[in-house]
Amino acid sequence: MARQARKISPTGYYHVLLRGNNREKIFIHKDLKSYFMELLISVKKEFHVEIAAYCIMDNHIHIVISGKINDLSEAMKRINIKYAVKFNKEANRTGHVFQDRYKSEAISNDTYLLQVIRYVHNNPVKAKIVKSPEKYPWSSCREFFGYKPKAVNQKQIDFIMEFFLNKIDLLKSFHQQEDNCEYLECKDEIEQKRIEAAHHIINNYYITENITEKKEILKNPHFEELIKKLLTNTKLSHRKIADILCVNNNAVHKVSLGKKEEKAGRTVP
Repeated sequence: MARQARKISPTGYYHVLLRGNNREKIFIHKDLKSYFMELLISVKKEFHVEIAAYCIMDNHIHIVISGKINDLSEAMKRINIKYAVKFNKEANRTGHVFQDRYKSEAISNDTYLLQVIRYVHNNPVKAKIVKSPEKYPWSSCREFFGYKPKAVNQKQIDFIMEFFLNKIDLLKSFHQQEDNCEYLECKDEIEQKRIEAAHHIINNYYITENITEKKEILKNPHFEELIKKLLTNTKLSHRKIADILCVNNNAVHKVSLGKKEEKAGRTVP
């Protein structure tokens, strides 16, 4: 099967994901993370690309990068090859280091650009490595929060900070906002995020409806509203929602059909 052509970004920004083969750690010590930082700095000088954000985790890397798609491809190829050689030598191994070729998505507008940068910076918070993104030393968050720029282009920092009136406090508040969007992730990670969102909705429902035991949920007069909310906000399958609620799949399917009929009724003149 031929590889699908990468979508051209109307803004020139792309969200890139590099992941270790078989999800294995590709940064086995800090010096390798430092080396990857050097590669980021080198490609932004050698190719016509600019780094807008990054986060180096133990088994994957997120990069927000600006440039033409061909320059981006060449830059990522250079990083892939050079890091693979370095890592294999350090780990005394051979073979692929990264899982397939890099994944990327086009960033369509400024709003999504800001959201992606927030998501990238919050990766170590999500992984419970740090409590706030600026505490993590291997991301660009500190570069936006007043530290001397390293891999990120100063032009990109200036551009992003304009959205926050050049005030770090506003940028920090933005990073603390809850975000349920789905970004460039693997399918099982997306599914896990949807399940977490579902449990969050259910827990809030328990509190609102004063439910203390799971068996009480079926007797609640607003139970169908809970299912509608789960269908709308989690994008989980009917079966998965039924499993989480410990109800029959038909109960969820029936609510879904009613929801569709309501929507159709609203659109009929």
